[in-house]
Amino acid sequence: MAQSLEDNVSSMISEAHARYAAGAGSSIVSDAFLDPAHLATGALHAEQAQHPAGAMLAAEMLFDAYLPIFVEEVGAVDAPDILRATRALHAGIWNRFPAGAIAYTEALRQRASSAHLDSRTQIARDLHDRIAHAIIAGVQRVDLVLFTDPPAPMGVGHLEDAARLLRAALSEVQDLAVALHARVGDDLLDSALARHLADLFPEEAAVSISSRGTPVPLPSWKSEEALTILLEALTNWRKHAPDSTATVHFEWSATAVTVTVSDDGPGFDEDEETSGRLGRRTMQERAALIGAGFSVTSRPEKGTAVSVSIPIGAL
Repeated sequence: MAQSLEDNVSSMISEAHARYAAGAGSSIVSDAFLDPAHLATGALHAEQAQHPAGAMLAAEMLFDAYLPIFVEEVGAVDAPDILRATRALHAGIWNRFPAGAIAYTEALRQRASSAHLDSRTQIARDLHDRIAHAIIAGVQRVDLVLFTDPPAPMGVGHLEDAARLLRAALSEVQDLAVALHARVGDDLLDSALARHLADLFPEEAAVSISSRGTPVPLPSWKSEEALTILLEALTNWRKHAPDSTATVHFEWSATAVTVTVSDDGPGFDEDEETSGRLGRRTMQERAALIGAGFSVTSRPEKGTAVSVSIPIGAL
């Protein structure tokens, strides 16, 4: 990134000198052809989650610092020459920003699209693996009783199994509905999570929430994604470690809030675990979308911890 910045600044200055030498009078360049090299630089910055505002600040500093040097180097002595130098330097700097902004926007769009598609895939997988199988098994037990003539002595047992499976499937559907409709709204993130936990785990006493520091509101686009990540982590906990206890800890600072969902369940071997698991990949995508740090740590018989660190601020 440092080399990219140096190359970019050097090319801005070179272009400014070339424009001045050519006598170019206009400084309007936003409607010009978007140079592929500039798009590539913008894409690189987007991959590093660098907001275009940072590049604009660097450009302003470059303009302010280099303009007096530029005017002296080109020998501008009167108002028209100084105006042409100013326009040349402005154009040399500014024509990179449309490409950078477009590349950044496209990267965000791709991340949002990827997270959306992954979420749809996960919902489809949950419906198929967790719900459809339970419903099918329950229906099969009912059919076994109905299609037996005379009724089998074990019919009552089959019906009880069917009722158990169908109740479990109904619970899964309710959990998915709660997760899909989860919203932070006007609440703080920790309060919103506590509210939704009451719906997701109405009889669950094995989840506790703690908070340290002073909670502050997050931008809605960050808080909604963060809530989805946390609910996904807790759903995974109940799915894979139902007999363990889970804790959610919020650590608030002036620059970020770090939320850790940990449990004392069976855990897993990270060396054997593939990071491409659908739920984990979806959480990573969502974290990247809001510029948050994300990590999962686990060891066999030592439990699992999912941590997400969300920057505080408008950008």
